[in-house]
Amino acid sequence: MNTLAINEPQLLVTVSDPAMLTKLKNAIKMLNGVSSISVMKPKKTDLELAEEDKEKGRVTHWNSVDEMFDTILGE
Repeated sequence: MNTLAINEPQLLVTVSDPAMLTKLKNAIKMLNGVSSISVMKPKKTDLELAEEDKEKGRVTHWNSVDEMFDTILGE
């Protein structure tokens, strides 16, 4: 595992086509002086996470606000 030295310059490349990521990573590795390559994928938004929860059935339904609070507070 390569560690990135804080005092080394960095190059940030934004890629619009994720299918090109592997090819670009391999091409950059061939350049002299490249000490490490890290791939950072964008974080999911709250809406994307909520939609994922809904699709996977990770939701709870209550018939009323009182029922919700009873469940949450353990009453």
